Amino acid sequence: MPSGQHESFFTYGLTRPLPFRWFTPGAVVAGVISLALFTFLNFASAGYNLIVTISTNPNATISEGSWLQHWPSYLSAKVQPTCEPANLPVNSQFFTNQTALTYTLTGVWQHHDATSPQVVSPSLSYYNNVLNNCSVASIVVDLSSMDRSGNQFAYAEWGALIRSYITCQIVTTAGLVFLNLTQTYDYVPDTIPFTMVDKFLGTGFLARNKTTQASLYWGETLMSTYYGAVTWAMELERTKQTQFLGEPGIRKGTVSFAPNGSFPDIKDLRFFNADYRFIVDKGQAIYDVVCCDDSVPAPKTPGALDEAGLYPNIWTEVDTLAKATYSTVLTDLGQAAAAPNILADDMLLTHFTANFSRIRGVNFKPGPANGSFEELKDTTGPLRITPSVISTTYICQVPQLKSASSLILAIVVSNVVLLQVMWQLYKISTEWYLSKRHPTMNYCEGCLEIISRNPVISSEGISEGHPLFYKPNYVPQNSRESMTAYY
Repeated sequence: MPSGQHESFFTYGLTRPLPFRWFTPGAVVAGVISLALFTFLNFASAGYNLIVTISTNPNATISEGSWLQHWPSYLSAKVQPTCEPANLPVNSQFFTNQTALTYTLTGVWQHHDATSPQVVSPSLSYYNNVLNNCSVASIVVDLSSMDRSGNQFAYAEWGALIRSYITCQIVTTAGLVFLNLTQTYDYVPDTIPFTMVDKFLGTGFLARNKTTQASLYWGETLMSTYYGAVTWAMELERTKQTQFLGEPGIRKGTVSFAPNGSFPDIKDLRFFNADYRFIVDKGQAIYDVVCCDDSVPAPKTPGALDEAGLYPNIWTEVDTLAKATYSTVLTDLGQAAAAPNILADDMLLTHFTANFSRIRGVNFKPGPANGSFEELKDTTGPLRITPSVISTTYICQVPQLKSASSLILAIVVSNVVLLQVMWQLYKISTEWYLSKRHPTMNYCEGCLEIISRNPVISSEGISEGHPLFYKPNYVPQNSRESMTAYY
């Protein structure tokens, strides 16, 4: 270098055109493909935001998510819809997707293996699991008269509260979980206004559809109709006992039913075993208990009690009410495999509704059907039972597309960064390949011309022993040498 020449701290590199014809078209084609690929990937990874929403069907919510959810999570983590399990504490109430009866969750437990004790949980972690293997352990019909509210007494002297005890199973990621449920039905609850006299009350069932849910439509009809039959029969029994026989009347009582297991025909009066207790008010705080007549051997059945004519002789009516409840509960819980079921068999339903025209009530009207199945079957849908899940709400995160301006900005910035990286990788790989094929790739064009004119330099190479030097009096032979640097 000549003395006094300024040298900057910063440098610049000399360039030479690459000797490959394929480099330019390769760069263009690769750039276009990379741009399309990067745009797609950036759209997948940065085009959506996850927002919180409430869902009643997490499976449908997830399946309705963006099609990008099928990509690996490391590419589309922000577009993967998720839902958290619902937490149902013990003693909470719920209904199923059938929107019929309401249940109380009374117990949750697991058996980790056949020999280990059951593990009781204070709540149920639930994620739209189908209710399986539900069985009705018992049905209790509580009958009462004077202890009811004034509104209830205005409808009928007697009322009935039907309580069902059920056990179900669900399959979860933690294994098989068992549930204890209780269902309570009262067609004339203490909250009903007296303005509904002589009208269909529609209590106890959340919704009804005689076309798509014909089985539950008829289940509600059976329960409300035989509720009226039982309460009317109790009123007749009390009247006969007090007015005609002059004996103290029954004040309240209970009849408990449990499946017998030995008599699978639900029309049989031995389908259930029965137990009962009735309280007779003799006045002056003196009470008698009617129960446990030894003339009927154990286990007592409604058929045996009816045949013996034991007081109060309501056994046929209350047995049918229990069977209607049994079938309706299993239908509402989606137990298609549970047999027998009145609401899954046309012949059984025809049998149990044949005497509807002869059943009397007092001041309330049962329903929703106002006739027998034989009369109305052409106006309703087919009898069928579909799987049931607990109806609850889930907190979900679902993808939502960003606004156009935010989306374009995010994709452009990401594309610029990725294309720059891609370009550098392409250059580095090409230069590496060039260095293997052309050892003089780092020589400038002027250096190459000097080497070609100086055989000594050409044979010995440019090294520390033979440096190129600056010649102030050198006149360039052509324009290509005019920009040559010398060392």
